[in-house]
Amino acid sequence: MKKLLFFILLFLLWGQRDFAQGDFTRIYHPIINSAELAIVDTNYYEALDYYKAAFDNVKKPFAKDYYNAAICAAMLGKTNTVLDYLEKIVEKGYPSDSLRRDVFFHYVADTCKAWGKFESQMRLVKPNINWAVRDSLNTYYYLIIKEPYTPLTAELRSFYKENTKKIQDSVVVKSGKTGKKEVFTQVIFPDSLTYYYGKMPEKLIKQLDSLRKINDLKGSNYMRWAFQKTLDLIEIYGFPDETMVGLTGFDTGYLKRNRNRVFFQHSFNTSILDRNLAISILGSSPYTYGKDLSPILIQAIRDGKLAPHQISRVGNTVLEMNNKNTENTPNFYSMGKVNVLQYRLDENFNCENKLLKGKEDKKFWKKEQFPFYSEAEINEKRLDIGLEILADAYKKAFFKAYPRVFIINGGTYQSELAYVSSCDILEKMLKESTLVR
Repeated sequence: MKKLLFFILLFLLWGQRDFAQGDFTRIYHPIINSAELAIVDTNYYEALDYYKAAFDNVKKPFAKDYYNAAICAAMLGKTNTVLDYLEKIVEKGYPSDSLRRDVFFHYVADTCKAWGKFESQMRLVKPNINWAVRDSLNTYYYLIIKEPYTPLTAELRSFYKENTKKIQDSVVVKSGKTGKKEVFTQVIFPDSLTYYYGKMPEKLIKQLDSLRKINDLKGSNYMRWAFQKTLDLIEIYGFPDETMVGLTGFDTGYLKRNRNRVFFQHSFNTSILDRNLAISILGSSPYTYGKDLSPILIQAIRDGKLAPHQISRVGNTVLEMNNKNTENTPNFYSMGKVNVLQYRLDENFNCENKLLKGKEDKKFWKKEQFPFYSEAEINEKRLDIGLEILADAYKKAFFKAYPRVFIINGGTYQSELAYVSSCDILEKMLKESTLVR
């Protein structure tokens, strides 16, 4: 039945290609959603079929989807397909030397006879990247995250120096044949606006507060400048996608220093394969300075330059701008959240009610509430930009609640552990919770 639905969907989407003119929200993302749901169901054959169909529909699939498809192919023993898809992400700027340390593919590297030759070939791949645009975006991004610096006044520096205590740190220097213990004396002398030391004179407190205002204004001006320069760049070059500026993420040296730690390896993969520099800049700004970014972002999504889930990273800029009461307007694109609730009775409590037995350590899934819109209305808005419906987002949230090697967007979860002091309270909490399952 699933196969039949798949081919019907594929037929309809192909029929829409000329009409949609390459609209990714119609010919790509719905199929990717089906592939990810197949992964959730551990049906890797079906997932790989969906991925192949999505890739055939467009010229520039997303690196994240190539990565997931390569894992599915590896699960099925399709080595050539694995290497083909990994080559696609290297062409987009993924560091080839990181594949061998990947949280999943290091197993493939250790067992695949063709890996050595493949790795040598990948080192020769030169991504076709617009380095000028990429360097500009990096400049804007690091300006935003850079801490502004405003030097202290001479009076503040003198006060800090007089009121700073010396500390002694004992360390063992492991040099030579024997370890030698040495005592170092360090003076804490912060040239910073962070600290109040002891009873500061009112005059110095005012100086410090004034300097903080100057520092905050610098930070705000940096953000405003980077925000506007990014919009100017988008107007000139179009939205800078992963094909234009390559994949971005942590410094590969960071990965190498933590190569045996799965958490950092997977964080590296997720960041570099599922991140956009322009969104990182626009989303870092707490304000949009009166500009409605939704037309730019939605058009980028339709053109296949931005994954639909990225839009939620820019916050309230994508809300319906004609609704003046934005505090009560939900962000349709960031929905799909569930709370993973776990109740635990305080020690030495045993509930006589048999219906409660064992439930104090069971996990319950509670979904979000929709006070202003129906789920059908929300789904309509989500589907319009290529997002999955909420029911699918919840499935993905359940899937992501446990460690996974796949990079799956859609749906988020938050774990909560509540200690309960009595059986009556436990029973009441269970009755009042709107549980998904």
